[in-house]
Amino acid sequence: MPLFSLKLLKSDFLKAVAKHNGLATVITFLSLSALSNSAWADIQPRSASQNYSQKSLSNAGNPAAAALIVARKDPHVMTGGSFEIGGGVEYGNLDELFGKIDELSLLFNPPSEGDDGAGSEAPPSLENPDKDYLWEDLFVEYPELEDRLEIIKTKVVTTASLLALITAEGYGKAELTSEASFVLHEDFFGGTLLFGMAYKGNSEAVGIFEEITFDSDYAKAQLKTIPDFDENDPIQEIDLSDGISLFYNPANKRVKMSVDNDSLLLVKATKIAQFSLSYSRNVIQSDAGDLYLGVKPIFYRVGLTHTSTRIGEITDTEDLFEDIKDADFIYQNGFDVDLGIVWAADHYQVGASVNSLFEHTYEFPDFDRRSFTSLKILSQLNDQSSYTMERQLKLEAGIFTDQRHWSLNLELDANAVEDPMHDDYQWFTLTGGYAADSWWLPSARLGFSRNLAGSKLAYVNAGVTVMKFINIDVATTLDTVTLDGSEMLRGANIRLGVQFDY
Repeated sequence: MPLFSLKLLKSDFLKAVAKHNGLATVITFLSLSALSNSAWADIQPRSASQNYSQKSLSNAGNPAAAALIVARKDPHVMTGGSFEIGGGVEYGNLDELFGKIDELSLLFNPPSEGDDGAGSEAPPSLENPDKDYLWEDLFVEYPELEDRLEIIKTKVVTTASLLALITAEGYGKAELTSEASFVLHEDFFGGTLLFGMAYKGNSEAVGIFEEITFDSDYAKAQLKTIPDFDENDPIQEIDLSDGISLFYNPANKRVKMSVDNDSLLLVKATKIAQFSLSYSRNVIQSDAGDLYLGVKPIFYRVGLTHTSTRIGEITDTEDLFEDIKDADFIYQNGFDVDLGIVWAADHYQVGASVNSLFEHTYEFPDFDRRSFTSLKILSQLNDQSSYTMERQLKLEAGIFTDQRHWSLNLELDANAVEDPMHDDYQWFTLTGGYAADSWWLPSARLGFSRNLAGSKLAYVNAGVTVMKFINIDVATTLDTVTLDGSEMLRGANIRLGVQFDY
């Protein structure tokens, strides 16, 4: 059973929020999208916006690398700590997303009480689906019941195809990232002690689609009853199988088709705070190179919530994101550990790290499911009712010149993991850079990254370090998307950070 995602939000949604509630609401909304890559992967890996030395001191780096960077005392690297914020957007390749969901909502609704069908659609023809004429015209043009049946089948297929399209491409998300790391001690029992903290919050609407099983033979038998009604009969609800109904008004021969099933939008939101204390030290020294090990215990404060709305009950998709703000969060505490290892030589280094060793699971609050009858829908709701911080192995390697002025670095997530919204991420990143020693000559980096799972999107990354401590990085996708008739990049990120000594 497919799922489709809205995940936050067309550019028009952001504009609407800003217009309705002002700058304060926009800031609040963005703050709910702050992320930390050390625990969760998302739109774009932050490691792509830093060279190997810089990210080793960040909260998202290999837990073993801080002691290595402190021991090197490179003139172009500040080893006190770092702070970074950033923002980004990413879209699926689908225009007018919210409008399409609202269109489906209208289709799922039968005529309201007292509605004589005057506002309903006239039956279309196969050659001209927009032709406005009555059923009696259709009988003249297509006397066979099979033709009318084909029209109904076409409508059902169109509905299923739209849901399938939203499944594949119907999403948009926005994020704000933040993290801070501080070296507390450079020689704590022979190693380096690093404190880090980060905050993440995001929201997503997950569409759960109940498949439509259309029985043509049964529908044909039901359609045969249409000529039996006269203009004095009330509006007739004709069952066409599997929750598909045709509402026919004999008085004006107008018709409306509706779909009654358990398809719904499940709006989810998370607020996750993270505090870590990592320890790294040199364990082997030799002429060939040095081996460093690191461990990072992490404390999590996780808040989760969600609300559900059947597709037929949706009046305005964008309002769903307003509703989630008023939902009650259930907060849970968790503990996990990251491990890291780095082998460093004069002109290369390789490393590996394991994130979320214990794979702690957090539960979303329960809600009343008695209105749902589909076993498949209930199974999907069960799958969406919890979030597990899955274990992930990260591999990394770098080569560099003397004094590490020029470097080429590679990172690969060995396995895909799910974020709190159940989206898959597995990043490959290649970054080359130049690190300057002077205050006036900027350092620069250029990279490429691709999500090997989930969206499969690729990004080009570029950045500079000004005056040795100010980092500015941007990233854009190689793909474009059409939104509101305008072609734009499917994803873009900007990050600002500082690194410092004290």
